[in-house]
Amino acid sequence: MPNSEKTNQRNQLKIRLEELHNQLVKSSHISAADRDLMGKMVMGILQLEDVQQPDAEAIDEQGLRDTLEQKSLEYEAQHPKLAFTLRQILDILTRMGI
Repeated sequence: MPNSEKTNQRNQLKIRLEELHNQLVKSSHISAADRDLMGKMVMGILQLEDVQQPDAEAIDEQGLRDTLEQKSLEYEAQHPKLAFTLRQILDILTRMGI
């Protein structure tokens, strides 16, 4: 993958993660447990895409992807924007090979 494409995907990922964070902050209907889980997933994603991170291998990529997919399905009816953002993050991770 060309370096400019990789940089573009990283930038898109960071934008989507910021959107996810903002949506979680604004939504009063998301449980504290789900907010905490999403925060941990965001940190896991940042570690996965950061090649400089020493313990990036320790993160369970498949578990992270499965959880993102599950949450996007759970939020589909009540939080469609949040579900859409989660699917965008999944798509970017797939294109990045994560």
